[in-house]
Order: sequence, then structure tokens, then C-alpha cells
Amino acid sequence: MNANGVASEIRWVYRPPRNRRSPESDLAGAPVFGVSAADAAGLVDVILTDGTRLTAAAGDVVAEPY
Repeated sequence: MNANGVASEIRWVYRPPRNRRSPESDLAGAPVFGVSAADAAGLVDVILTDGTRLTAAAGDVVAEPY
């Protein structure tokens, strides 16, 4: 946090919608290592810091303060 109480650092995490049940929903909150550019359907390839690879909607990767 900076002097104004605002988070000074962010991290990118995988956050699929809670209403979507899939094997990947167990990975919610996992830190992201890298993301590809979105394809025509709005999907991105995501690599998590543990090496897991998955395809997700671009909006499923979000910045969170820490």
C-alpha cells in the first residue's frame, strides 16, 4: 500500500465466473504467468505460474491488488 492506502502492486489472476462449473473453476484465484492475444472469439491461452495451460475468455484474467 502506498501512503494513500491504495495498493501499489497488482497481480494477474484467473477468475472464471462463479456460475460456470468446469474443471478449470478449481483454479480460480491462481496467479497468471502469461496470456496470449485474444482470438476472433475473444478467447486467450493462459499459462498459470504452476505451468498449467488453459483456454479462457479474456475477461477471466483480471488484475487484483496485493
